[in-house]
Amino acid sequence: MRYRLLFFFIFFILLPVRNTVASNEIHSSRAMEIQAAFLVKFCAYVKWPKSAFSGPDDPIIIGIVGRDPFGSTVDKIARSFKAKGRNVEIRRFSNSASITKSHVLFIPSSEQKNICEISEVLSGGSVLLVSNAPAFLEQSGIINFVMVGKKIRFNISRTNYQKAGLVISSKLLAVAHCIK
Repeated sequence: MRYRLLFFFIFFILLPVRNTVASNEIHSSRAMEIQAAFLVKFCAYVKWPKSAFSGPDDPIIIGIVGRDPFGSTVDKIARSFKAKGRNVEIRRFSNSASITKSHVLFIPSSEQKNICEISEVLSGGSVLLVSNAPAFLEQSGIINFVMVGKKIRFNISRTNYQKAGLVISSKLLAVAHCIK
């Protein structure tokens, strides 16, 4: 219950980005803080297959591939958050070689040219792929951050999350801007 309230607090109170983000600017520092919070909070609304974890105490790993747009913000949020009884850890990867250890993988728009390669590496795995790159859902992405007016929102690909063997809570689906 506490996590739901926290999620909705972030969604309804912090989500409006007033005077800090131009209508098409999804990469400002304030917008990145909001995306970092969402990235961590998504973990509470996703169910991975049992095979995604070695044991009940394994943390949920959020990987960030390439240039990290969040800085220490995402680390601070993750340290204070537990999802489904698991700690959340942030790991950064400079290439696609070790990304298979992630449960959630953020692919910044700066890595857009590598999305197909990253998707191939993760093919058949149960990894929640998240990005702020344009047309990400059409490139095997699962959650894509978008600007709607002056708010950070997200779209979800039902086809892609089902293909990855993930279950996304109806609560998260209900607050998505668009489900494709």
